[in-house]
Amino acid sequence: MFLATIVNRFGDFIGPFLALYLTKRLGYGEAQAGLVVSLSFGASALGVLVSGRIADAVGRKATLIACHSAAALCALAMSLLYELPWSPAVVAAGCFFRGSARPLISALISDLAPAERRKEAFGLQYWSINVGVAVGPLVAAYLFDRDIAWLFRGDGICSIASAALILVGVRSPSRSRAGSDLEREDSRGSLAAFFARPILPCFCVVAALSAFTYSQTGFALPLTISERLGEAGPRFFGAMMSLNAVIVIVLSIPIARLMRDRRPLWCMAVAAGAFVLGFSMLAFPLGSAWIAASTFAWTIGEIVQSVNIGVFVSSHSPANWRASFQSFSSSCSQGGHSLGPLAAGPIIAVLGSSGLWALIAAACVLWGLGALALDRREGRGRA
Repeated sequence: MFLATIVNRFGDFIGPFLALYLTKRLGYGEAQAGLVVSLSFGASALGVLVSGRIADAVGRKATLIACHSAAALCALAMSLLYELPWSPAVVAAGCFFRGSARPLISALISDLAPAERRKEAFGLQYWSINVGVAVGPLVAAYLFDRDIAWLFRGDGICSIASAALILVGVRSPSRSRAGSDLEREDSRGSLAAFFARPILPCFCVVAALSAFTYSQTGFALPLTISERLGEAGPRFFGAMMSLNAVIVIVLSIPIARLMRDRRPLWCMAVAAGAFVLGFSMLAFPLGSAWIAASTFAWTIGEIVQSVNIGVFVSSHSPANWRASFQSFSSSCSQGGHSLGPLAAGPIIAVLGSSGLWALIAAACVLWGLGALALDRREGRGRA
């Protein structure tokens, strides 16, 4: 699974260059390109919702292989159709299947890893994602400039290779493995079982708020840096994204091991504290060194959060509904991530970037307190 994730995320060539492909190669206007990108995100979100139920019914490994294979076919078809004006419809279909695969990976890891080692397993998965993402866009940029057909072929080939690694190297897990009473199979439907555990819908609200605040690192942060550093802003933002990737690669596994005995919700509150520190620093209009220190702080929060969300959902999921529960959680997080830029634009227009970051830090305090409250409730329930 570790190798398959690296290969799959390395080969995610289309996503980062979709807007450039639409505008520079197909001649779409900015409004048209924005609509297509939004529809592609929507297709991915729909895939997240649909795949969990199917995987729980027919098998998580088989469904994951099917999703990777279907995404590969869409990418390979695009290598032949990329000059046609309607070809982005095929890209959207590929996004549907690519999005479908994401919660299935977490469910399969939950099936395979012993309950007491899940935090390390999810930490390793998160590490492998970032290794692939750190290198893949460099190759994609080279292909985009020289032979765009190979941009799509490369994406498809990597998806096929990822599916082959899972087919050959991952055993079909037993769904009967349960780490606790909460993971025993539930005969009710997936939604009924989900809402029968009130802590899970509450956690999804926390996860959506967390995603809402984190989304500003991709929307408000580049705008803030450009505002403060002028023409050097875009280049410095790229450097901050590279710093983020290096910190994740270096510290993900040590942090996962350091916190493996801590409760996931307590760790989420720690992540919120790191976000509060990093984002509140951005409320002060200081120079590049200050922004770099802020990036280090919120990246630590990103690592702690990413490792613990999947662990918490797994530990509260019946063995027969793991993929569905991961899908529900992922869809809430995607919703928060999508709303972040929509809300940030008007806030910046009224309060400026410093005002936005102050509000984002306050929102992190809010969801961090929510995580602590849920942690206390969970502790009382166990007692």
